[in-house]
Amino acid sequence: MSEDVESKELVSFDPASVRSQKRVAFAAATSAYGLMRTATKMTVENSENLPPRGTGAIVAAYHANHLDPILVGLALWRNGRVPHFLAKSTLFSGVLGVILKGLGQIPVLRASAQAGDSLDYAKEALARGETVVIYPEGTLTKDEEFWPQHFKSGTARLALETGAQIIPVAHWGLNGIYPRGAKLPKFRPMSNTSVVRFGPALSYDDLWGHRDEKRSKTLLTKRLTNTIAVMVGELSGRELPERFHNEEAGE
Repeated sequence: MSEDVESKELVSFDPASVRSQKRVAFAAATSAYGLMRTATKMTVENSENLPPRGTGAIVAAYHANHLDPILVGLALWRNGRVPHFLAKSTLFSGVLGVILKGLGQIPVLRASAQAGDSLDYAKEALARGETVVIYPEGTLTKDEEFWPQHFKSGTARLALETGAQIIPVAHWGLNGIYPRGAKLPKFRPMSNTSVVRFGPALSYDDLWGHRDEKRSKTLLTKRLTNTIAVMVGELSGRELPERFHNEEAGE
């Protein structure tokens, strides 16, 4: 059997599977919350910007720390959502693969013979009313001042192909407990506060039906980059760099 055929069986979002994922997520969230409490006080802001439960949504998250998937995941879980993160399909093997499947995480089929298959799982999850979490950069930001950089077009493509809401999310405070370059977090109970903020759904109605699909993805990607940069600036109390002021401008 080919790798692509095998990967089609990695995860499902039918009602029975989602119920199982919620049970696994409850155990994982309980453990994760206990761990985070040893390092930081967690605050969630503007959760009213999340759509009603049962409505498929793309949560586009700022990525600047190895701990932020836990932080963002817990923020969504607190608000009644099972977060389905995109992850490389190569991770879906062994013990880690069992855990990822149990949590309903989404494999990205980067090695698929058909590039269009790479977001199939995400589309299915959205159609089933689930919450899909994407890191638009695909990796931690390397910017020296922790500004977003180099957003890829996958988030925009998924939105334009499904019509799902894009909810931008930013956070701040994790660097105080897990500085860049550190081997391990600093566990000092409740000595630090980490804030997660959900922004309003990103507007992109003006990009529907655009003749130039590539340009639509480019504009929406830049719009998302600028929006998250503004949120990071607000949370960190810093002035926004000029490159984030113009939707047409490059990085």
